[in-house]
Amino acid sequence: MPTRMGGEYYVPYSVFSTLGVSASSEESVLSMSANGETLSFSLNEGYVYDQNLNSYDTPAYSLNGTVYVPVRLCCGKFGLGYSTISVAGETVLRVTDGSAQSDSSFAASKSGEIESAINTYLGISDSGQSDPSNPNAPSNQQTPETPAEPPIPEVEEEPEQKPASVYLTFYGAPNTNTPDILDALQSAGRQATFFLPVDTSTWVDDTVRRIVAEGHTPALLLDADSQTDPETLTASLAAANDRLTLLTGVSARIVSNKDGCAELTEAQRDALVGAGYRLWDAALDSGDETQSAARAYATTAQYFASTSATLVVRLHHSRATAQTVQSLTAYMSRQGIPSPRITLSTTPINGASDIR
Repeated sequence: MPTRMGGEYYVPYSVFSTLGVSASSEESVLSMSANGETLSFSLNEGYVYDQNLNSYDTPAYSLNGTVYVPVRLCCGKFGLGYSTISVAGETVLRVTDGSAQSDSSFAASKSGEIESAINTYLGISDSGQSDPSNPNAPSNQQTPETPAEPPIPEVEEEPEQKPASVYLTFYGAPNTNTPDILDALQSAGRQATFFLPVDTSTWVDDTVRRIVAEGHTPALLLDADSQTDPETLTASLAAANDRLTLLTGVSARIVSNKDGCAELTEAQRDALVGAGYRLWDAALDSGDETQSAARAYATTAQYFASTSATLVVRLHHSRATAQTVQSLTAYMSRQGIPSPRITLSTTPINGASDIR
């Protein structure tokens, strides 16, 4: 049973032990290893790095005495896969190796065992009654107890290092929260890049006009997988650009993909680059979509203090975003961290390492 923090799925680290990933802990650092790859999570410092000292933006958390680790990072590092399945009204996260059967076959053949495992986790007996001796048992059957949130980390005001620069990017359709976000950026004197969905029916026209008028970079956001025809991708971008040009007089050549550019095939990337687009991904999600503004700011600023690299930070259009932007840009000003906007001449940063 997963939990979500900062837009990422987390599970107890022991889940990976059943799939051949060894784990050890020393001085509050959890190390996980398999197939010559290692991830080290510092629970106190909030950082994570691999055997080559590359750092990542999804730390581990201790919840109710159990260490939870980020699923996407661990699966990618150790050559595993993951998916979510809905069983008995609950979301179950499935971690597998390459030999596993499909989700549909698995759910069909193991439905009874899965439901039994869910009931055990929730403290529900076979009769449907809660088991008071089970620490996971909910107070009523419909509302399971959720793990206590980890404390909001302190922000280091005199960090030993800081990012060389930070690209502030906003993902998703403009909504009623976006004007406040633009006000926060304007007040801070900061420039950003807005990735707008290629489905233009989700746009708020006046807000899109304001984004461009205030000097921010308009960009386009695909929702594609490896099966999407390359011509379909370029056609959807062309249609979105027709609408953007009609509204603002400019077109967009910066593109991202909802699930990351690494999910696109080489043929898809070739088609996009050949059509004049440049591919970008955010490496760090601020968590403003799923967390309070205070937590989103603190965890993002904490990560800033762990790297001297150039970062692409993803924000959204949630109720917490404007306050997150205010706090984060104020911190960046105190630390002297610049935030240029992405332009066509900027070397792309993406998960596919495609810098064309």
